[in-house]
Amino acid sequence: MLYLPTSGAWTISTNNTPFNRPKMVASDNPYLSKDEYVTTENAVGLGITATSAVYTSGRLDRLIVTASAQVNQFCRRWFDTQTIDETKNGIIVRPNNPQLVTVALQNAPYSKVNSIYFQVLKWFIQIDATTQGYIQDFPDLGFYKIVPLLSNSGTGVGSPMPAEIVDKVPLGVLWTNYTFGFGTQITGQTMACSDGTIYKAYQAPLYSRLFAPSQTINVYKNAVLVASNLYTIDYANGMVTFTSANIITDVITSDYTSNESVPFDIKQAVILMVSDYLAKGQSNPTGATGYSTQTFSINWDNAGSSLVKQAKELLQPHAFTTPVMMGI
Repeated sequence: MLYLPTSGAWTISTNNTPFNRPKMVASDNPYLSKDEYVTTENAVGLGITATSAVYTSGRLDRLIVTASAQVNQFCRRWFDTQTIDETKNGIIVRPNNPQLVTVALQNAPYSKVNSIYFQVLKWFIQIDATTQGYIQDFPDLGFYKIVPLLSNSGTGVGSPMPAEIVDKVPLGVLWTNYTFGFGTQITGQTMACSDGTIYKAYQAPLYSRLFAPSQTINVYKNAVLVASNLYTIDYANGMVTFTSANIITDVITSDYTSNESVPFDIKQAVILMVSDYLAKGQSNPTGATGYSTQTFSINWDNAGSSLVKQAKELLQPHAFTTPVMMGI
């Protein structure tokens, strides 16, 4: 018989999530800004500058996101800082032989497990995720361990997983909300005006321009917090645009998480892939394997360009090659 306590420990969700909002999943974000790319030797060799059409039209932004997504796909993980929900299905605990249950997360290192909920049908019980609670953290390795049985009733806010509910039956789902990635928190970063004398657009310094979209960003004018509805954010280029003009003496600063600190190999792989896209777009836009005339011929390597091969070599140490654990 399925036992559900009637105390306040349990909540029911109409959205089938513990937060009554859609599930937060990992997304593809850029690993370098277009201003960084145009300073590289690859861009110089291709003749790409800040005045090139590919830069001013926004195409370079899209190519960088595409290359970053390919890095994620190849490595089967994400490297920028994000906060997501991850689920593990078919949870079974054994009350007669209680042991720590290992929960392997898809992304590492993680900085914090924000919340843990145990689900049966649409019922959720919150598990204490604090350091004084019922989990043991291994953030660099990407997993934590949870106490499966300290209470049979499941009563009381923050109780551990109630074993009676999933004894020998894979009915449970474990929801973990956690923050991961190689991003760095930046506080009080001065933003420079980037639109001449209009004083609406302000940008972070070069090499500090990758705002993490899922993390909190605070913007200040003359040390006073600005309401979020008074500006828009270009996360990929570290830019804040106000709805109303400021004046020349206004000082704009911001607190945000920067993804500029992702591993060098990741950024370099993106640079190589973007360069490959641009080079093929210039010399072989149709993707032909080769062409010839009476006097000469050109052939392309079907196995992939040398730039892509270099990128994959850089990514090998960062790739997850073991199967992703879907259950526990």
